[in-house]
Amino acid sequence: MSETILRQLKLLELLPRQPFKKSPQELKNALDEIGFAISLRTIQRDLKVLSSILPIISDERDKPFGWSWHRDAPGFNPAMDPIEALTFSLAEEYLEPIMPSKSFNRLRIFFDRANHILNEIDKSSIRKWRDNVRVVPQWQTLMSPKINDEAESAIYDALLNGNQLEVSYLKRGNEEPDLRIVNPLGLVLQGVVHRLVCTMDDDDTPRHLPIHRFVRARPNGKNIKTPRKFNLDEFIKKQNIGYLISESQMELEVIFTAMAGFHLTETPVSKEQELKKLDDGRYILKAILPDTSQLRWWLLGFGDQVEIIKPKTLRKEFQKIANSLNKTYGS
Repeated sequence: MSETILRQLKLLELLPRQPFKKSPQELKNALDEIGFAISLRTIQRDLKVLSSILPIISDERDKPFGWSWHRDAPGFNPAMDPIEALTFSLAEEYLEPIMPSKSFNRLRIFFDRANHILNEIDKSSIRKWRDNVRVVPQWQTLMSPKINDEAESAIYDALLNGNQLEVSYLKRGNEEPDLRIVNPLGLVLQGVVHRLVCTMDDDDTPRHLPIHRFVRARPNGKNIKTPRKFNLDEFIKKQNIGYLISESQMELEVIFTAMAGFHLTETPVSKEQELKKLDDGRYILKAILPDTSQLRWWLLGFGDQVEIIKPKTLRKEFQKIANSLNKTYGS
């Protein structure tokens, strides 16, 4: 589909139905905002051509003159404009690592359509902008585990429809899967690992299981049994899925080297952080943060460029880690 056709389709979408109207200048402004930078003369020429084959009319009874769909014209299916195509193209990079393959594949038609549109409008500033933008993960990326598509599909359908499942689940370390009855309660997407929150057999205790370990899953014709007062958010918090170590907030005080600490002047860890530059160029950070594993991994990533001052318990943790590393790497 050429850029001209895309532009004309969007132009038709922008036209109101009688008795309302839009002037060529208003239409030009609207097209400019969504990535079609063309002249007023081109707009007028497009309208004239389109009016010869479609029920769109020009109202010249009073100024400003305007165009609209005839009040009896049938509906019109809108086209994806360049800004929408750009949005879908960027969303594809963000969503592919975290979405279930079945759900992502359902959206692929939109992503393919968006990328095709961007390829067609090769002279557009929108296309040039997209060619110069990349989505780069902040942390080390992991490849997605292999998932049984049929099992995944059955799990998602069961969660949607409230169906109980009969599954074959392979525990970590086992060579053969176990046959179990599962009540799906929720899904947690954690990076490349997707977890099913559920109860199993006659046990009402919720648990979370990686979907890639389900060898087989099929509905058994029964409705799910939900534990009383079950709350997905509370479960995630208690089960440490988000790597929460303690429900108490941590009063963190650390010293960064000048190079390591500078990023906190631009990207704070919290709105209430206190960051002070010391006389020797280092930074001292004070902040109240959740007591999580992610916090420890973040601090460990700076190596010897950070020193834990408070809390003392965290300082001792890092002392043990340092001693262990010294045993591993020391001569």
